[in-house]
Amino acid sequence: MAQNKDLSCDAVVVGTGLGGSTFAYGLSRRGLSVVVIDEGEPIRHGSSDLTPVHVDTFGEKPAIGGLTKYYGASMYRLRESDFQQVEMEAGVSPGWPISYADLEPYYAEAERLYKVHGSSENDATEPTRSGPWPHEPIPHQGPVRELVDRLTTRAKVQVSHIPRALDYDPLRGGRCVLCQHCDAYFCPRDAKIDAELAALRPAVRSGFVKVLDGTSCQRVLTTPDGKRAIGVRVKRAGEEFTIHAPIVAVGGGVMGTPVLLWRSRTDRHPKGLANSSGTLGRNFAAHTQGWVFALKPAVQKTPFHQKTFAIHAFYESAPDWPYPTGVIQAAGYIQPLGMSRRYRYFARALLYNSLHMFVMTEGIASKMTGFHLSDSGATLFNAPVQNVKTFRKLRRHAKALLRSAGYPVFAPPVFDTRWHGVGTARMGVDPATSVVDASCRSHDVEGLYVVDASALTSPGAVNTGLTIAANALRVAAHIADRSQPSAARREEIGRSFVAPVAITVRR
Repeated sequence: MAQNKDLSCDAVVVGTGLGGSTFAYGLSRRGLSVVVIDEGEPIRHGSSDLTPVHVDTFGEKPAIGGLTKYYGASMYRLRESDFQQVEMEAGVSPGWPISYADLEPYYAEAERLYKVHGSSENDATEPTRSGPWPHEPIPHQGPVRELVDRLTTRAKVQVSHIPRALDYDPLRGGRCVLCQHCDAYFCPRDAKIDAELAALRPAVRSGFVKVLDGTSCQRVLTTPDGKRAIGVRVKRAGEEFTIHAPIVAVGGGVMGTPVLLWRSRTDRHPKGLANSSGTLGRNFAAHTQGWVFALKPAVQKTPFHQKTFAIHAFYESAPDWPYPTGVIQAAGYIQPLGMSRRYRYFARALLYNSLHMFVMTEGIASKMTGFHLSDSGATLFNAPVQNVKTFRKLRRHAKALLRSAGYPVFAPPVFDTRWHGVGTARMGVDPATSVVDASCRSHDVEGLYVVDASALTSPGAVNTGLTIAANALRVAAHIADRSQPSAARREEIGRSFVAPVAITVRR
């Protein structure tokens, strides 16, 4: 007997990462019924051990909550200038079809939803805010506090707090204990506020959202004339069935989203859905990142939480450089797993005897940056355009500041441009050069939306997670204003739902 059957709902969402989960939450708050599907399954830790687990332990199997189960929980607002066209060393970073002011209310909502701790102190680039931060900043601990003091007093540079999505509240029983591991680790305490915890679980509790895990989306379905999305064809436990919905939101990431839209091509859309511009999979932008280590013997002997500070003094420009330059940011402690034996001993010694940071600049999109798409996946053919001189200027400034603060520095000369990717189904005003419009709806197909990082026009030079979440809330509000279902329709939808899967972490 078939366990799966066709369903109906107001909206179907593909993917449970920052975009998909937050979008589903936004619709649920407005009374729309939603089915969320994901190939992944809830992470099951398997014991009562509260030690964070490195991502490599779980392999490459997708998880409910997407990459946020392992992210570093840095939740920045893009700076106001990031929404404008900006001249850079290697080209032009494009302007967005929306402004910072358009997104600001949703930034504020996302910060509350994700329990963001932060402060505008010592950050001249911090954009205008309609209200205060929801929570106080995460405090600097031990060796980090000393480093920040030295940078401030000796190197004479302003050091700010990294905004973090953590359940940290020692006076009221917050789950975060500021352990050593956060970046690239799953938190069994549920203390790192990821997409599942912040958005998906509350959405399910609303009664308007059902989650189907272990479910792959085969294709997006359209009307025969190709003008409107009408649902998705999915596969679960070896069976295929259809989820009917007038709204289809894709949140599969910078590779997964364009591959799904390519795989959904029809006679009316032979180059893939939403791809009349030919830019699906193109316009890939990302951050160029490299490591910097402030050396101090045995500094990691006693574990501490180090991902709390950043330097934005060179974001818009540097004293010896006219172009936007980027950020210097603390990183979490990451074990040298997956390395060959040849390098593992050196890496282990380096990490044990240093404070870890990285420098990050913007890599620029062009019509020639991005992925070759096929039914089975995406292959990178051109990386984002690197601002190489800019990156080297920033790294040089980071080394000089740390040396002024009294630390020997090791900064390997390697870097890559693949961090926090955006743009492979980017939003824009012109249908000839973009995939979706300013509301993230396909220029070509009514009812088809993109709600993840692939819709963002550019990455700026700070972490993009909060922008993805805020934009998803904005799109949900836009759709809900146009799509309020009738009571009869809601009752009909309710009868067609299957029971939601459990999305709690089992210990």
